[in-house]
Amino acid sequence: MEMPAVIRRRTRLSPEARREQLMQCAIEVFSKRGLGRAGHAEIAQLAQVSVATVFNYFSSRELLVDHVLVQIEDFFSHMVRKNFIDINEQQPKSPHQAIHDYLADFVDAAINNPQFTYIWLEWSSAIREDTWPRYLALLDNNIAIISDKIAPAIASGEINTYLTTTEFARSLSNQGYMILQLVNQPQAMDREGIIAFLEKYVTSALAKAEE
Repeated sequence: MEMPAVIRRRTRLSPEARREQLMQCAIEVFSKRGLGRAGHAEIAQLAQVSVATVFNYFSSRELLVDHVLVQIEDFFSHMVRKNFIDINEQQPKSPHQAIHDYLADFVDAAINNPQFTYIWLEWSSAIREDTWPRYLALLDNNIAIISDKIAPAIASGEINTYLTTTEFARSLSNQGYMILQLVNQPQAMDREGIIAFLEKYVTSALAKAEE
């Protein structure tokens, strides 16, 4: 797939601003070309700089991939921490509210930051020896955070589920695949409809404890 022609006015940027610009272009390129194909030349074309300039900031393809994955890790780790770790909340979120807000944030990401979700989708489904272990580490960390939020409610009987805490957390972590399908259908539901469907689908594994 050829990169679209983009006309960008060349400007003199500070090293920090140039690095940020190149990283934004890298995320766009990687979302279209993929982790295995995107490279310095496409980023240079999109940023309207020389290939040498890109190499000046990212001296190898391995380093370039590493920096892109750091951005993806930070994006999705923040999404999980924001919803399942009560840090600045005056009132801690209930497990059900945390689940709802997490699904809503993921839907918003698929709509408003599709480049991040496209890279995540490839990363999470392509078993490449150079990137797969790193994805599993991210997944395990997110599952642990979600489990910590859900476990007390299961232990207290507030939530009754036929899944273990870890199984449910893993199921929730993997809803991104369905979200991307729903958002990108030719006749997609609106945002609220997608969130409502996902919440019903996910919480079908949860129920109020019965006497």
